[in-house]
Amino acid sequence: MSSLICWSCVQRDGIILAEAGCDDGSTRIIKAAQKITKMKPTAGWEVSRSFSIRSSYNPYRGIKFHLHEPVGELDDRPSDDILTWAFCCVYNTNECSEETAKAFLTKLVFVSEPLRGMPWWREGGTLSAQPSFAPTLQQQMENVEQLDKLAMMQQHVDETKAIMQSNIENILQRGEKIEDLQEEAHNLNAAAKVFKKNAKKVRRFKMLQNAKHGVILGTAVTGVVGVCVIPPLIALL
Repeated sequence: MSSLICWSCVQRDGIILAEAGCDDGSTRIIKAAQKITKMKPTAGWEVSRSFSIRSSYNPYRGIKFHLHEPVGELDDRPSDDILTWAFCCVYNTNECSEETAKAFLTKLVFVSEPLRGMPWWREGGTLSAQPSFAPTLQQQMENVEQLDKLAMMQQHVDETKAIMQSNIENILQRGEKIEDLQEEAHNLNAAAKVFKKNAKKVRRFKMLQNAKHGVILGTAVTGVVGVCVIPPLIALL
């Protein structure tokens, strides 16, 4: 197990598709993993703060990044629906900075991009991607110490900002479709439309401010992963 990143997973709409990592014997990593996976999705980052167990400091902290993707024509879901992907990890604050943990997760977003169109990713149940993607998670966790921090910092700002802005637009667009139906049903007047436009600007600004929490990205190229079995830690609890 990496001393920096202790556990990681990928979720779709709250369902853990794949995970890798292990506990330290005290269940502290398990508790941190459960806490971060249950936090509600936002337009960007979510961080669970460290807490004490039996009066001792717990160095393990959870963090996750969200990606909101509009549903495509091939998905058996309403056209105005959104798939919410979450990339989570638990890291040791004594060994790993929050920026490095964010870099690790942002890299997972791009590593998993070609796979997120697969049926078992878009429609599968708990651990449906475990056999194929858990080894990749494990490898990425082990490679964290080799990341070039300067390169990560230069790339993370623009790439995560673009993702968060896209998340906000997708969330707002979904809300607009619902609001359009309500507008037709209730014959909203011009004044209501002006109010809606201004409210949207305020919502976008607030969401963007809430989504901005960090600036780092990993750039190492993913290597070939051997076939191995990575047991789940929390998905089946």
